[in-house]
Amino acid sequence: MTPWVLESVVRRAAAEALSLDPGDIPLVWPRGTGAADGADAASALPPRLVRLAGERSRGPEPDVRVAERVAARLGAMREEGLADSVSAAADARGFVSAVFTAEQRAALLAAAADGPRFLTGRPWDGAGRWPLSPLHEAGPVAQARRLARADARLRLAAAVGGPAPPPGPGDAEVLWSDPYLDGAAVEPPTPAARVLGAIGEAAARIAFCRSVPERPREAETTGSGLPVLPSAEHPGAWVRLTDDNPAFLLRRVHAHAVSRVRWRAEGAPARSACAGHAAAVRGLLFDGTSAVDAAARREEPHILVRYLEALARAYDEWWSCPAAGTDAAEAASDPALPAAVAGVLRTGLFLLGVSAPTRL
Repeated sequence: MTPWVLESVVRRAAAEALSLDPGDIPLVWPRGTGAADGADAASALPPRLVRLAGERSRGPEPDVRVAERVAARLGAMREEGLADSVSAAADARGFVSAVFTAEQRAALLAAAADGPRFLTGRPWDGAGRWPLSPLHEAGPVAQARRLARADARLRLAAAVGGPAPPPGPGDAEVLWSDPYLDGAAVEPPTPAARVLGAIGEAAARIAFCRSVPERPREAETTGSGLPVLPSAEHPGAWVRLTDDNPAFLLRRVHAHAVSRVRWRAEGAPARSACAGHAAAVRGLLFDGTSAVDAAARREEPHILVRYLEALARAYDEWWSCPAAGTDAAEAASDPALPAAVAGVLRTGLFLLGVSAPTRL
């Protein structure tokens, strides 16, 4: 069950339950995080339809009534044997909460492994090229930041709209090498070139895309030791090969997830998952489509960066949690869950212009 399918199913149920033209129903992506306890996803569509449905009472009751009508129609569709139907119920917020079957959860993980199609709804196989500016050609660090953010916006726009974009990240092995950390010194040694030589291109692009304002203050940060405008003299945590550096975290988790898939294929024993942590990862995977859509539509690459960080940290929690007492069904998350996380992280990093190493 992907966000694309659930959005379509809820839209159809709303149109039929409320006697609406499907073209009048706004696009509201269902979300995996924030769903009611025990649910896999929730749609906030019903509150958007209160007026169209003819509900005019004040307070939360109209939202709940509309949600109940949509949930009832989803239940009828399920009884009718409609493919991809879900078990659904209205919650106190007026949202429709959906519970997936084990097969639908497995289908979600399998779909997410194909990151481009899962996140954007289409394969990447058109003609053209992806923008990637040479950041060292900038003079001030602020100018390099503008170039990196422009690259991310153009890549996001190409991914979600217009003609089919060119091929994206493949399955070839990617090393940890960095053109600025491993190559010769770039001339002339501008502030931008020097910071690239200190922290590398991957950390620079993540640092430049992680913050919100277009014109940040000189000493502004996005977290402890994370300057918006790092310098060669004061790089902060962006120079570290630890999880304090978001760029290192994202690339390390991708490398671990890919390695885990490879280890299982080579005969490593299956590892049972902690059910709660596996559900959290699935919820975040489900949110990837809306995160990419929002980042592209609003031209705010920080939305994608923060989403990828949340997914990476959830994966770490899943991997490090004690596995004792978990059931056989959750053991199936290995290696399907690492493959799904790798697919989404690899694609998200690619949209930011950052490589995704495949080995630890």
